[in-house]
Amino acid sequence: MTDADAPVAGVLLDDAIFVGSYTCPATTDPSCPFTCTSLSSCNSCGCFIVDEEGGPWGDAMDVIMCLLPIIFLLAVTLKKNPLPTTMSLPLAAIFMFLIRLMYLGSNPVLTSGAIISGFHEALSPLTIMLGAITLFETMEATLCLPYMMREMKSLTEGHIVAELMLIFAFAYMIEGASGFGTPVALGAPMLASLGHCKFGSVVTLLVMNTFATVWGAVGTPIWFGFGNLGLEEEEFVEVSKKAGVALSISAFLVMPTMVLTILCPFKIIRQNIIFVLCSLGSVMLPTLAMSFFTYEFPSLIGGMLGCVITAGLIRFRVGLKEYSHDHVDGERHLKISTTSENSLVASIQKDQAASPFSHAACDFEEGEIEDLMENIEVQRGDGEKKNVGEESQETVHVSNCANDSTNNHQEQEAAPTVPTTNDQNENNDEAANKESIRSYVSFVPHLSHTPDEQDELLASLNDVERALGPRKSYSEGYLRELLGRTFPLWGVVVLLILTRVQQIGLKPLLTKRDPYFEIDFGTYGKFRLSASLVFQLLDIFQHPDLSWKYELLYVPFVVPFLLVSIVTMAIYRTDLQASPKQIFATCANRLLNPAVALMGALALVQLLIKEGSAAPADIIGTVLSQALKQGWIVFAALIGTLGSFFSGSTTISNLTFGGIQEIAAESIGTSVTSMLALQATGASAGNGVCLNNIISACTVVGLGVSEGKIIAKTFKPVLATNILATVVMLAFFFRF
Repeated sequence: MTDADAPVAGVLLDDAIFVGSYTCPATTDPSCPFTCTSLSSCNSCGCFIVDEEGGPWGDAMDVIMCLLPIIFLLAVTLKKNPLPTTMSLPLAAIFMFLIRLMYLGSNPVLTSGAIISGFHEALSPLTIMLGAITLFETMEATLCLPYMMREMKSLTEGHIVAELMLIFAFAYMIEGASGFGTPVALGAPMLASLGHCKFGSVVTLLVMNTFATVWGAVGTPIWFGFGNLGLEEEEFVEVSKKAGVALSISAFLVMPTMVLTILCPFKIIRQNIIFVLCSLGSVMLPTLAMSFFTYEFPSLIGGMLGCVITAGLIRFRVGLKEYSHDHVDGERHLKISTTSENSLVASIQKDQAASPFSHAACDFEEGEIEDLMENIEVQRGDGEKKNVGEESQETVHVSNCANDSTNNHQEQEAAPTVPTTNDQNENNDEAANKESIRSYVSFVPHLSHTPDEQDELLASLNDVERALGPRKSYSEGYLRELLGRTFPLWGVVVLLILTRVQQIGLKPLLTKRDPYFEIDFGTYGKFRLSASLVFQLLDIFQHPDLSWKYELLYVPFVVPFLLVSIVTMAIYRTDLQASPKQIFATCANRLLNPAVALMGALALVQLLIKEGSAAPADIIGTVLSQALKQGWIVFAALIGTLGSFFSGSTTISNLTFGGIQEIAAESIGTSVTSMLALQATGASAGNGVCLNNIISACTVVGLGVSEGKIIAKTFKPVLATNILATVVMLAFFFRF
C-alpha cells in the first residue's frame, strides 16, 4: 500500500463509516490506526476512539448544559403535580440525547448506541423486580408470609421499635449478600405486611439501605467500582475503613432521629433508646470492625450478627419499654396486613367488603375501609366521642404516612382512627374488643350495626389465625414448621451467599462467558450466549466501547427468587390461595409502567457516562473539581449521591466519578483514599433518592405514589448523612 493509498485515521475500510479519530497505545505498531482494515483488527491492537471534549461555549456552559436534563428531571419530579416517571425519564433522556448531538457534538454512533445499551441494561432491574414480586406473591399465596408476620408479631409483641430494628438488620444482611436493590425490594413489603403503611415502609427501607451499600454485594462497589484506578489491595481496604468510620458515626446520629421517626414518634424512640443503640451497635460495630480488614464482607457479617443479636435483645426485652400503642402513627398493632391481591388477608378484606356493614354497602372504594378504620377516632367505652385532632392518652394521631400512601395520589383529610387493644388484652378480652367494634360501627354513618353483624366482623378479624392454625409447641413440631414456613427467606439468603462469596467457587461458574455461540446481527452488534447463560451484545452499532451483558443465573432473578418461589409453591401447594398462573400474571401486570420508566432511566444513565472524558458526567466532575480546588471536598459526597440518583447503583456512581475524585485529590494535594471513601459514602447515601430503587420498591409493594413525594421524604436524611460523613472525613482523615 502506497502513502497515497493509506487510509485516514478513523475510517473503517470495511464499512466506510467515520466514527471519530483513533489513537493507539501500542508501542510496537503505532501505525495501527492507519493500517487496520476492520473493527476487529483495530480492537486487537488496542486502538480506541477519541471524541472531542466539551462544547463551543466554554467550561462553565458545558457544565450547565450537561446538568440541564438532570435539573429538568428534578423539577418535573418534585413539583406539586409531578409528571409520572413513565414520561419524565424518557423526556430527560431525549433532552440529554439532543444536548450531546447539538451542543457537545458527540459521535452520533456512540450517542445512539448508548440509548440502545440503556434499553438492554433495563433488563437487570426489571427481572430483579419480577423475581422479588414473585417471591412475595408466592409467600402470600402459600400463607408463609402471614405466618412469618404472626411469629414476628409474637416475638416483638407488636413493639414498633423492635420491628423496625429487626427489619433494618435483615435488610443490611441482604445488601451484603446481594445488592442490586434487593434489600428494599424484600424489606419494604415485609414492613408493610407487619401492618405499617406502604408509603412509610418504602421511605424507611430506602433510607435504611443507605448505610450498607458502600460495600454492597461482597464489596463490589469498592473493588469493581474503583477497579479501573489501579489501586493496591491495601488502598481498597483503606477506602473501606474510612467509609466505615464515616457511615457508622452517621448511622448512630441519623437512624434514631430521622429514620425510625418516619413510622414512629420520637417520644417512643427516646423511651427505647437503649434498645435502639444496642441493636444499632450490633449491626454497625461488627461492620466497622470488619471494614478495617476487608472490603468484601462488612455489611454481610454486620447484618447477620445484627439479626441474631437484635432478636435476642427483643426476646429478653433488653431496653424495650412498654408504651401506649395509641400514639403510634400509621401502625396497626398486632395486625397482619398485605401487599398482595392473592393473599389470605386480601381475601378476608374482600369478604368484609361484601358484608352488609362494610364499605361496599356504603359505596366506598374497594380497600378504602381499611384506611377509614385507621383514621377515625371513636369512643373507648365511656360514651364520649373524641374530637378530630384532640390529643389524649387514648387518641391515635393521624400520620403523614397514612395520608401519603393513597394510591390515587390525593391527599386525604385527617380523621380519627379506630382504637386498638394492647397485647395483654388481645387474647383474653374479646368482650372489650367487640365493644370497640360496636363503637366504631355505631359511629360511622350508613353502616348496619346489629349485634350479629358486629360478631361477624369480629370473627373475620380472626380468620388469619384460624387459617394458620394455633401456634404449635416445641413438642408438636414448632421448629419444623418454623423452618418450613420461613424457607422462602432463609433459602434466598443461603443461595445469595453461595453464589456471591468468591471463595465458595460458584460465582465463576455462573458468570463464565466461554464457551459461547455467536450470532452477527450486522451493525446492531454481535450477540453471544455462553454455556453459563450469559447474554452479551458486543460492539453495539459497531462502536467498540458499547456492549451489554446479562448474567441470567447470577443476577438475583432465576437464582434465588424464581427457584425459591417454585420450590415453595411445590411444598405448600395445598395452601395456595391462587394458582401459579394467577401469581405470575399479577407480577407481570405490575411491571408494565416500571418497564417504561426504567428504560428511560437507563438510557439517560448511558448517555451521561459514555464514554471517557467526552461523557457529560466526566465533564461535570472534571470542570467542577478544577474550579473548586479544596472546596471540592464539600461537594465530593454529593457528587457520589448524584451518581447514584441517576444510575441507581453505588457501583456505577463509583465507576463514573471515581477517576474524577482521584484527580481532584491529587490536584489539591490530599489523600486519594479519603476522597474515594467520601465518594463511596455519598454514593451509598444516594441509594435513598435513586429513582431505580424507588420505582422498584413501589412496584413490589403495589404503591401508586409519585416518586417526587418519596424523594421529598428521603432527601433530608440522605443530605444529613452526606454532611456528617464529610465532617467526619475532614476531622479524621483529610490532611493538606
